[in-house]
Amino acid sequence: MDVERIRTSKVIFTLLVFSFFFAHCNRGIPTLGPAKSIQKGVLDLTKEDLHTLEPFPLAGEWDAFPGELPETEPEFVALSEKQAVPLAVPAYWVNQNLPAHGFVTYRLQLKVTEPMNLMLYLREASSAYKLYYHNKERGLVLLGSAGKVSKTKEGSIGYYLETGRSFRATPSTVLYLQISNYLYSRGGPYYSPILGEVGKMILYLRFKERKKSFFFGVFLVLTVSHLFLYIHRRKDKSTLWFALLCFSWLIRILLFERVSRDWFVGTDFLEMLQIRLEYLAFCGIQLFSLLFFFYIQPHLAPLKLKKFLLFPIAIEILIILTTPYAVYTKLLVFSQVYMTLILIFALVAAFRSTFQRETRYIGIYIAVGTLVILSATIYDSVVFFKRWDLPLVTDLGFAIFCMCLAIVISKQNAHTWETAEYLSLNLRKEVEWKTLELKKEKEKAEKTGELKDKFISIVSHDIRSPLFGISSVVNLLTESPPSLSPERAKQVLGEASTGLKNILSMVEELIKYSRFQNASVFPDYQLFDFRQITDQLMDRIQEMAKPKNITVLTHIDESSIGIGDPNLIEHLVWNLLTNAVKFTKESGTVEVSLTEAGKFWSLKVKDTGIGMPSYWAEHVLEEGFLFVRKGTADEMGAGVGLAFCHEVADRHGASLVVESEENKGTSVELLLPNFEKIVLVLDDNPGYRKQVRKVLKDLPCIVWEEEYPDHALYSVARLKPDLIIVDFSMPEKTGLDFLRDLYANSEMEEIRSLLVSSSHTDPNTGYKLETEVMELGGDAFLTKTSPDEKMVEVVKRLLDL
Repeated sequence: MDVERIRTSKVIFTLLVFSFFFAHCNRGIPTLGPAKSIQKGVLDLTKEDLHTLEPFPLAGEWDAFPGELPETEPEFVALSEKQAVPLAVPAYWVNQNLPAHGFVTYRLQLKVTEPMNLMLYLREASSAYKLYYHNKERGLVLLGSAGKVSKTKEGSIGYYLETGRSFRATPSTVLYLQISNYLYSRGGPYYSPILGEVGKMILYLRFKERKKSFFFGVFLVLTVSHLFLYIHRRKDKSTLWFALLCFSWLIRILLFERVSRDWFVGTDFLEMLQIRLEYLAFCGIQLFSLLFFFYIQPHLAPLKLKKFLLFPIAIEILIILTTPYAVYTKLLVFSQVYMTLILIFALVAAFRSTFQRETRYIGIYIAVGTLVILSATIYDSVVFFKRWDLPLVTDLGFAIFCMCLAIVISKQNAHTWETAEYLSLNLRKEVEWKTLELKKEKEKAEKTGELKDKFISIVSHDIRSPLFGISSVVNLLTESPPSLSPERAKQVLGEASTGLKNILSMVEELIKYSRFQNASVFPDYQLFDFRQITDQLMDRIQEMAKPKNITVLTHIDESSIGIGDPNLIEHLVWNLLTNAVKFTKESGTVEVSLTEAGKFWSLKVKDTGIGMPSYWAEHVLEEGFLFVRKGTADEMGAGVGLAFCHEVADRHGASLVVESEENKGTSVELLLPNFEKIVLVLDDNPGYRKQVRKVLKDLPCIVWEEEYPDHALYSVARLKPDLIIVDFSMPEKTGLDFLRDLYANSEMEEIRSLLVSSSHTDPNTGYKLETEVMELGGDAFLTKTSPDEKMVEVVKRLLDL
């Protein structure tokens, strides 16, 4: 959480520094000074130092001659004999009681004390204009023009062109500005002419060009780079909408800002086309902004609202494409207002998303960017209505807005790449573990293949022999007339019954071992009493030992509590007892004892039976069926009893120790951990569970394994562990979901937890897993690639060892 907050603060700080840098650069280069006082069409510069005159707008009341468009020098001079009307520049004609459409000639007289070179700059957005200067030395000189100045509606058309020319100002210099506008609905000059010393003006204009070129380059890079991102990953359409959004603003810069005055040669057709394209670009900004917001934050607004918001934009585009200039240009005010509404909607949605953990930081980025562009849009509207020159703020605001959206996309891409990295790393680890498992399984299969025939031969022989006997008995009993006496028939049936019981016992052992090998039996860990288990088995084993007159002795305390699956432990003890009785001669002894050896329960079953060779004792746990033999009373077995006991012990983290001497007896000891600390390892990968058990083998703790989260929750409720090591990635639910379910129970809050994963981040949200597990109430996080020593250190800390 803190890392993400620091990162967000850094981004916001960078944006502020970026803004300050540009503002500082703007101050370091000549900028527009305040307008000078223009009274009765006269600009007094006699008190100004023309050698250091900063650029300033020629805004004020000029002398104007509505309805006049002189073309020759005598006609311009003749205007001095006519009554002038004071008109503001820049201003709408309708605000000055003049017709919205028409033409007018403005006049401004310059008062200077000595001749000086000055430079005049003018850019008109919609009106056609001609800009002259006149003095006694040079006469009438055309400084520049744009469009077609005409007295008729058909002949007048404005071009988006600029004029920047120097001239020699003398005491008799007069400036003339002719404007005609039949297309723009309000008429009048859009911007003020700008006057200044030549060197200062050149620096000012150069800065304007560089500013436009800079933003042109910024949006070009953003467009191209995110377009390539979309081509690379087409499922993510946010990059496409963002690229088209930047492209729309790029078109606006090309058409409205005119990156260079020389690249465009105006014609009636091109001028009308570029105006139409500019309006379409503005609609594109609205359209792709909406599509981007709905793609990034689809859960914050109903899908049907998207259709309602897109419908007015579609109507705008249709009107722009099908109606003439005079009609679709009336949509400008509506477009400005609607864009403001879209941004307010996006700002509210972004603000709401900050209250949700999964979208908190994305919401912050979008909220900051939206707030900036909303302010810039409102400012842009004010500039438009006030007819101020558009400064750096609009493009800078939109650049900051796009930077915030780019951060959102980069965060999503980083999330995507981290997810891919997580999956790749996880897959690599899975492959490594599976490879080790397959290698072991291959060795086991090869070994099993060698022993299979022997096993089948032994089992088939041991089953076939009593079956033949039973079959013979059945045949004798079904003879007519019977050849056996009643006493002999009873004896034969007893022998057949004993053989049948042996077969059933052997089959049960095989089925039980097979089920356990195939993981269809899972330990159900809980506290159990050894005394209770042995008491239940004593009556049964006494019945089995009675025909041989075997004495069964027990040495177990009244209360000896262990941890494990009591059902499996019972089967293990029963197997040990039955083996002891089976291989003990008449009048022998079987002794069962339980002692606490260090931090282990030592359950020992010792008999005075026939024992086994030393080689058999070393390998009987894994290959018992190779050494299968009949008991002292011809009892049969499948040779898998001790192998089953070995599997049960392994599942409990216990061990079996076999000691035997031929003709002197056998001792089998179960060493079951009896530590105070209990650790649960929850992972669907058996290879990783074994690895964790191996890493923690030297710690004084009981380690039990779980494969399924739901079964683990059941086990935890019955036997609360001190620590749970849970894997993040599991088929049924994630480790975070398991911890969320666990800690939902207030009784489980004291259980400590360690989340392990192949990646540092959550592939579903992109957030740090360490942060998420802490928020849930967990205690630590480790990657699966961490050194074993690191896991031991963390486990010891969590267990207070």
